[in-house]
Amino acid sequence: MIVFLDTGVLGLVSSPSNAREAKECKEWLYRLLSRSAYMVTSDICDYEVRRSLLLASSINPKIQGLKNLDDLQQVIDFLPLTKSVMKQAAQLWAEARRQGLQTSDNKNIDADIIIATHCKILKEEYPGRAVVITTTNVKHLERFTEAVEWKSINF
Repeated sequence: MIVFLDTGVLGLVSSPSNAREAKECKEWLYRLLSRSAYMVTSDICDYEVRRSLLLASSINPKIQGLKNLDDLQQVIDFLPLTKSVMKQAAQLWAEARRQGLQTSDNKNIDADIIIATHCKILKEEYPGRAVVITTTNVKHLERFTEAVEWKSINF
């Protein structure tokens, strides 16, 4: 199984907080890794989480979320934003708009479309393997690919 962490889940597992949901999400991640799940995310998710952590650390320099995010690169593959990915994402974005499946304002970069494109490419590269996006907000992503709440993935 290939489990794609969207921005919300990546934020939880890199969170410096020991709040209940962040702690449960970190335990969930390492439980799936111990069962040989292939965990991936996108550089666009890294960007979204990193910018928030940078802002938070400028307010409170003791926040350790950036180190947590960097350390995750040892156990999660961060998929790059290549020209091919971005061209396919632009195509999906345009198709979604034509079908009335808008997920954000037209001027927004629409990271959900880029994430969905990464998953589409993974499905093509690994035929026969289950690929699922794990998220904290299923609504936008499920329009384009299989997306479920992170808590529901247990194998």
